[in-house]
Amino acid sequence: MLCTVKDENGGFMELDILHFFSDMHGTFFDRIVLFITHLGDNGFIWILLSLFFLLMKKYRKAGISMALSLVLSFIVVNITVKNLVMRERPFVTDPTLDNLVYEGSFSFPSGHASASFAAAVSLFIWHKKEGAAALVLAVMIAVSRMYVCVHYPTDVITGALFGTAAALVSAAVVKCIFERFGKKKTEI
Repeated sequence: MLCTVKDENGGFMELDILHFFSDMHGTFFDRIVLFITHLGDNGFIWILLSLFFLLMKKYRKAGISMALSLVLSFIVVNITVKNLVMRERPFVTDPTLDNLVYEGSFSFPSGHASASFAAAVSLFIWHKKEGAAALVLAVMIAVSRMYVCVHYPTDVITGALFGTAAALVSAAVVKCIFERFGKKKTEI
């Protein structure tokens, strides 16, 4: 089982970060952050966006890439890695943390961060302006998972890296498929 990173004083740096967020609970941020974190539930916002982009010819490659990266990140992170590592949630490890939501699955890596970065990076690869906006939302969702105390920072960072990797693989696959089976440049 993965444990938290100790700092030079023998304390747990990751828990210190989570206690910083936990100490902020009870402020106006709670409702905003809860809204943001729930946008990432089950990849809902990203699935919706990928379907939206699939319907528009200009964004079709991005939509396909987003959908493929979401499936890939789900298989790797939620089905495989979480069940291999089996890291407990921070609020289980440290009951003094005030978690604003309850999650029953394992903590490492963050599925919300993975899905968010998979979709956002996929969109960024094909459309920079729209992708930059999606990346801002992805970062907000990822940070929200620490604010609500259901993920350690390393869960979120690793989830973002897995999601980014899924996006890069998906974009390469989509590019290869469209180059092989799509219209030739001279036919457009």
